[in-house]
Amino acid sequence: MNQVLDWLSANTLIISSLAAASITLLAVTILATPWAVSRLPSDYLLRRLESRSLQGVGRKLLGMVRGFIGVLIVLLGLIMMITPGPGVVMILLGISVAEFPGKNRLLVYLATRPNVLASLNWMRRRHDKPPFIDPNVLQ
Repeated sequence: MNQVLDWLSANTLIISSLAAASITLLAVTILATPWAVSRLPSDYLLRRLESRSLQGVGRKLLGMVRGFIGVLIVLLGLIMMITPGPGVVMILLGISVAEFPGKNRLLVYLATRPNVLASLNWMRRRHDKPPFIDPNVLQ
């Protein structure tokens, strides 16, 4: 226990920087999430179910870069699950940035959970936007 306390007291700058970054990310997420959700079309979840495939070398390279960035954001989200910060939001953001098979089905599955969809539609109502169309209701 003394070793942990010694390390914490020796690295206060690192800990303070991580705490400040976490609080900043939390504030940005709180402000940016409703804005971003309100900008999506109401049939966004339906469109996500349409399959798209990357073609060409440039598109595949872009997919690799997006995958790398997505993995980094997911890792940051996992860290934020332990430390203060918007962990779940960062994980969802990382999944949405990355390109991998089944991504769209995963996003639709997560977004159409009753509580999540209610929260997303609440954000849209606050910006006078129509609610998302639930693909599960159409089936």
